[in-house]
Formats: sequence, structure tokens, C-alpha cells
Amino acid sequence: MKLPKINVPLLIISLGIIFSLYLLSRVPDDIYFSGDAGLKALLAKQFSSGKLNFDLDLSVPGWVRNLWDNGLYPFEPPFSYKISNRYYITFPFTFPLITAPFHALFGYRGFYIVPLLSTWIIWFNFYRICQFFKTSIVATSIGLATLIFASPLTMYSAMYWEHTLAVSLAFGGLVIILTKGEEWFTKKDAVVSGILIGLSVWFRPEFLALIAILIPLALVSYQIKLGKISIINQHKILFIISLLGTVSCFFLINKLIYDHPLGAHALQVVEEFSLQDRLSKANRIFGRLWKNFREYFPVVYFTIIFTGLSVFYKSIKLTAAMRKIVLISIPLIFLVPILLPSDGGKQWGPRFLLILIPLLSLLAVFILESTLSIRQFGIKYISTGIFAALFIVGVHVNTFMGINYSYFTGNIEAIDILNFFRQDDHKIVAVAHQYISQSFEAAFKNKLFFLTKNSDDVSKLGLALNEQGYNKFVYVCASYDPCFSSPTIPSQLNISAKDKLLRVQLTQVKKNKKYIIQEAEIVQAKGN
Repeated sequence: MKLPKINVPLLIISLGIIFSLYLLSRVPDDIYFSGDAGLKALLAKQFSSGKLNFDLDLSVPGWVRNLWDNGLYPFEPPFSYKISNRYYITFPFTFPLITAPFHALFGYRGFYIVPLLSTWIIWFNFYRICQFFKTSIVATSIGLATLIFASPLTMYSAMYWEHTLAVSLAFGGLVIILTKGEEWFTKKDAVVSGILIGLSVWFRPEFLALIAILIPLALVSYQIKLGKISIINQHKILFIISLLGTVSCFFLINKLIYDHPLGAHALQVVEEFSLQDRLSKANRIFGRLWKNFREYFPVVYFTIIFTGLSVFYKSIKLTAAMRKIVLISIPLIFLVPILLPSDGGKQWGPRFLLILIPLLSLLAVFILESTLSIRQFGIKYISTGIFAALFIVGVHVNTFMGINYSYFTGNIEAIDILNFFRQDDHKIVAVAHQYISQSFEAAFKNKLFFLTKNSDDVSKLGLALNEQGYNKFVYVCASYDPCFSSPTIPSQLNISAKDKLLRVQLTQVKKNKKYIIQEAEIVQAKGN
């Protein structure tokens, strides 16, 4: 009896799908890996309810809105901006809009369908490009295993973030360019690849760096024969038009909504622009991004070493596709930090450089396969040993450590507080830091959140609550705020009302490693 042949690359993809679904199963309800996802979730829920406002228009009583307008809005820059008396989140509206239908159908779990499917598409496109270049089954399998288990990419499949969608779109367009750009690049290919890469900007602004690389390369090739490193050889103008047209449509929509072509993101990066300050900040961001990239994707060392050796050893040859990947990747690393307001905060590997993961995984596979046929100086054994060692480190960092940090231990305190809120009947929640609102507000329709960073803010809130008939609220402090180690709000706070003296009395009711919750009671102070 003949055993059926097993397609090992597809088997690895299947294992990756099972692994990503397992990661998703470990995500607790209403908990987000990064708090800013809570802002996107609020906007997505607004869309899914049929309310298609692009500003975050939360349904609250007038007195609440008055307090928000007077400095107690639960979110603040750089995550939220008030534009024309409306509150907008910094992030593009596109991701909440595209995930809203899935939330309407499947609830909280629906938020993760787009990141999950986008990751799977990246894997299949990787497999497809390996097939096109007739990469061996062994090399293709190694490449997929690297992409899925030894890089940060899969971790993002179970996070409510737009990065995998943007990478999927851009990588899909680049796959067309890498496979067909030299000879069979049709008009359809030019349009489709341009639109796909252009659409990535709709979700992540740092992909403007990719466009800033591709357009000059396409234009320069008209004047200078770039030979084997020419990105595309035919229909260059059509490609550029489709690319710029797609991005321009996004800019136009942003202009109509936010009164700026770059959207609210411009308020972070472009406003009060100083070239010297921006380059200085970009340099600092670059240092952190590049350090984290090497830490979470150690296989990059393999590509650096053997790409460098190819300059000195003719036996290590870079094909046209490999040169194109290098030509795109190197400037991208330096350009992306210029477009960023920060290095990304809490993340698993530098998410702003995530497009480099499939590109450099592909380059690593091509290089590894080419070195296996070289017998000089034991290069094939050296390359195999180096790759294997870096692969093992990558699997340990991303698969084992990633699961433990992101899904087992990283959410314990947040789940504890979420469960407290679910059982607590206080309607008013005052927070010392906007990250707390980002983390929890999306989970509760019946609670009102206020940002109270100091005693004056608490006094303002207490006075307004007393006027509305509320005599209790909860005050939440987090470990990332100074109030956690040294209380910034006294246990008793006097408030002067029109005809009486009020006092806010704070009593601790809950504490864990990351959060302190105090119950605040508004009482009439006794006269002297």
C-alpha cells in the first residue's frame, strides 16, 4: 500500500493556522494586547451599530459631554484629538470600518477575523512566490517555518491591530512585482500591484516609505538601465498612476474628514514640523526599532552576513529577485522612522517594520538554498549551522516566550480589573491615565469614564456628580502612573459648592500588581 505524498509546505501552513487559532483561543474577552486597540474597538462598535460618524461620537448625557469638553475627556493626545468640536482617534478610520461588520456578526471575536485571515494570506503568498522561483521543498518549508514560528508575524494574527492587513496588501503587491516585474508584467499586474501597495497606506501610514522607494526606482529606470535590479520593465507609468491614485483617494477622504490629507496622524508627526527635530527623533526611533527587530527576528543576521559575503565571494550569487528585496528593504529601514511619532510602545517585535519579515524570510531562504551547493571552505555547513542556530533562537523568542508573555501572564491583572468592573455597580469611573480608559471603556456601555489626572480634576468631577445626584464613583490608578507609588490625590478632598462644603473620601477597594481601585464617596463636610 502506497502512502499518500505529503506536501510539507502546506502541512507547515496548516500547523501555522492551528497555532494562530490556538493563540486566538487564548485571548480573553474584551482584553486587548495594546490599550490603543480599545479606541479602535470603540469606533468599530460605533460603525457596527449603524452609526457611520468618523469621529468617536459616544452616546452620553449632555452634562457628561460638558465635563469632557472641560478637560475630563477620557482620551487625549497623541491618541485622540478634538477637531472642529469633534473627537477623533489618531488612527485611520479604515481598520475599524472594515472590522465593524465582523463585530456585528460575531461580537468581540469578530475583531480578529481580519488580522487572522491577513496573516494566512501572507503565508500562502510566500508559498506561491517560492513555487514561482522553483525553490526546493526543503527550502520552502524552512522559509515558511521561519515566517510562522521564528518571527513576530504570527503573534500579530491574534491581536486587534491593522498591521497584518497592511503587510498582506503590500506583500501581495510586491509578490506580483518580484514574480512578473522582469518579463510578464501585464497592464492588469501593474494596476493590481499598484492598488494593493497603495491600499496598505490606507491602514498604516509608514507604508508611505515603501511608496517613496518604489516610485523613484520605477522613474529612474526610464533614464538609467538598472538591469537585473529594475523593479519593473513594462507598464511603469500605469503602475505609478494606480499606486498614486489609490493613495490620493485616501488623502482626499482624509482631507474631507480631518481637514488634513494625512488625517489625525498628521497632528502627531507633521504639525509644528522641524526638520532637525524630526531627523533627531527619527534617529532615536531607528536605534530602538533596529535593536528590537534583530532581537525578535534573529534570522536577519543570516541575511546580513551572507548578503555581505556575496560582495566578496562570487560563488555566493544574488539573483535579480534577491537584489530587489535588498534594494527595497535597506532604504525602508531608514525611511520608516522618519514617519513615526514613536517606536510603537507595547508590541511584540517592531510592528512598524513588519513588512520586512516576509521579505527577509524570503531572502534568507534564497540565500540558504544557494549556499547549499557551495563546497568551498565548508560554506554550506557554516550557512546551515548559522541558520539553524538563529532559527532556534527565533522560535524560542516568538513561539515559546511570546505565548507566555502575551497570552498567559501578560493579561492577568487586566482580567482581574475587568472582572471587578463587571461585578461592580458604580456607573462613574475616574481614571488617572488615559491608558486605563483605552483598556476598559470599550467593554462597558453602562459606565462613564473621565480622565482625572490631579486633585482639581477630581474636584470638578465630584462637584458635577453631586449636582447630578451621584454620591459615589471609583477612581483607578495604574502602575505606569506616578499615583501608583505616591498618591497624587489625597484620601480626603474638600470641594466648595454654592451653598455647602463637600468632601470626597477615597477608600481602597482593590489592588493588584498593576492597578489600584479606590471608591470615592461624596459627602457633606461638617462645619468647624
